[in-house]
Amino acid sequence: MYPVSLGMIQAVKAESGYGEYLKNIDWTQVATLVIASVVIVMVVLIVLIFVFKYFGLAVSKSQNLSHKKDEKPVKPLPVLNSSASRAAAAPPVQQGISGEIVAAIAAAISASEGGKQVVIRSIKVKKVAGRNPWAAAAAADNTRPF
Repeated sequence: MYPVSLGMIQAVKAESGYGEYLKNIDWTQVATLVIASVVIVMVVLIVLIFVFKYFGLAVSKSQNLSHKKDEKPVKPLPVLNSSASRAAAAPPVQQGISGEIVAAIAAAISASEGGKQVVIRSIKVKKVAGRNPWAAAAAADNTRPF
């Protein structure tokens, strides 16, 4: 055994540096590993894209089939000819609400009820005292105990 001090080992490492280390690397093996890794990742991503695409198609197809079963023929609404019957059919609306807004509200209610006939009794602007109702609902939901 040769007596070697720690200072000598550090000096030898500093002299050779990383040049010796880089000379001993098999670059074809490194390139093969990098290319194989990238190819594997891309293949897995493509497989996942097809899985989610066909899953979405299957779900939408099953939803369409269930909607077709639930559909009933829509009866046409009777046409109101007299102005008196039109006035009686229109809901009382608060001043300042346009006819377009009333029509949009009526269409939304009809759509949410599945096309059933509904009666709108009145349309009013709600006066909010204090906090916005959406903010109050968020605060109540976020502060609910576990």
